[in-house]
Amino acid sequence: MSKIIELAHALGEQIASSVEMKNLESTKEAYSLDSDLQAKMHEYEADRLALGQEFAKNPDEADQRAIADIKARMEELSAEIRKNPTYIAFAEAQNAVNAIMKSVNDEIKFCITGERPVECTHDCSTCSGCH
Repeated sequence: MSKIIELAHALGEQIASSVEMKNLESTKEAYSLDSDLQAKMHEYEADRLALGQEFAKNPDEADQRAIADIKARMEELSAEIRKNPTYIAFAEAQNAVNAIMKSVNDEIKFCITGERPVECTHDCSTCSGCH
């Protein structure tokens, strides 16, 4: 069993030193230092909590106008956040690392089961069962 852990450790070191991880680290730093982006993220989170508080109230007591205003502001903030270049770079870097991890896990699964994971095509004739 220790050989498996040694191999997992070596794989982890390779992933940690990959271009994708280095890119994620640098974009994560830029993400955390972007004060405008962070302010919008904090405001969005505060609005999300406020919305949750309104929804937790008895329907007779919930302020429907406040709910509508909060939802509108959250949509506005969400659009602004998704357009932010720092956010875009960070999200793309995170997606690249996630893709590596998925590929690694898929390959391990193939080695164990002999089956390659297949993306759902929504055509049932292309697979052996629903996910």
